[in-house]
Amino acid sequence: MHPTHGGNVYAVARELGCRPEDILDFSASINPLGPPDGLERVLQENFARLQHYPDIHNRQLIEALARFHDLPEDQVAVGNGSTELIAWLPSTLGIRSAAVVLPTFAEYAKAFASQGVPLRKLHTRAENGFQPLVSELEGALCGQPPDAVLVTHPGSPAGTLLSRDVRKWLLEKSKNDGFYLIVDEVFVDFCEGESLKRAAADHPRLILIRSMTKFYGIPGLRIGYVLAAPETTARLRSRVPPWSVNTLAQAAACYCLQQDAYRRRTLELVNRERTRLKAALDAVPGLRAFEGQANYLLVRMDERLPEASALQAALLHRHRLLIRDCASFEGLGTRDFRIAVRLPEENNRLLRAATEWVTNIGPQPQGDG
Repeated sequence: MHPTHGGNVYAVARELGCRPEDILDFSASINPLGPPDGLERVLQENFARLQHYPDIHNRQLIEALARFHDLPEDQVAVGNGSTELIAWLPSTLGIRSAAVVLPTFAEYAKAFASQGVPLRKLHTRAENGFQPLVSELEGALCGQPPDAVLVTHPGSPAGTLLSRDVRKWLLEKSKNDGFYLIVDEVFVDFCEGESLKRAAADHPRLILIRSMTKFYGIPGLRIGYVLAAPETTARLRSRVPPWSVNTLAQAAACYCLQQDAYRRRTLELVNRERTRLKAALDAVPGLRAFEGQANYLLVRMDERLPEASALQAALLHRHRLLIRDCASFEGLGTRDFRIAVRLPEENNRLLRAATEWVTNIGPQPQGDG
């Protein structure tokens, strides 16, 4: 099983003949606290509004996002999840060539390839946490610059942040060469103070892709947005289909942005459990977790162990635990998998099951060839 995306519990449940609720999903990196308290009440209060079309201009949502990020409203554009906005970027901005730092979210390559945009690929190295070095970027972007450069901050699936040097270099290079710098920040809410949004105020080519799904635990309500220069957001607003964000999603987003205590609890929990989970995984013979800063961990298996798909199958069929096999990520391999950081007892279940499997299966001694 090499899925393109995590979180496909419906297909997995059908395959196993169980309910989606019976599966503990570590494959989708969603806030382990679930949606903020009170959100169900907000949805019920707005239920009667379903007899009307949503606000076609998303005014209340855009106002709330601008206020939350302390940016002008004309620097915000919203859509039906970040994936929809990604799909509109090439045609809306006239992008004819692009460079992408790998590994990353598969939808970027899909969106650009579907519109005939050639992609220049920059592969990163495990020893650098799968984030680029300035020297690597200089080599990859020498000569004719592309129309756009795509990077992920924090990286997906490794969870590492772009270094300060790389951020500064990319911002200056984008300004000087005139290419769009598209930064995927859909997980940056888990990394307090690390967003590039302050640079968006005076950078005409910086585009930040954001999501409400991950941090607020609401993937079933599709809410994505872009922070960028007014010219860019105006062009996106003109292309995104009308009524793209439904009434309940708009109400939910506005409510979530007000939940300061929820955000603090989330950061405390995720930071504590990620540190503990990494240490515990590193203690399992044959497993190595990369040093991430988000709400997930990338884990690499020793060559003496079977491939990650075998561990995925064992955890799923024996324990109803679903992890993300990362073989479909270009730049990773069949021994890489990703797990979300969940609640302590849920993480303990995964640790016990994974340790049991590794202990019983290997690592096996390698032959002399």
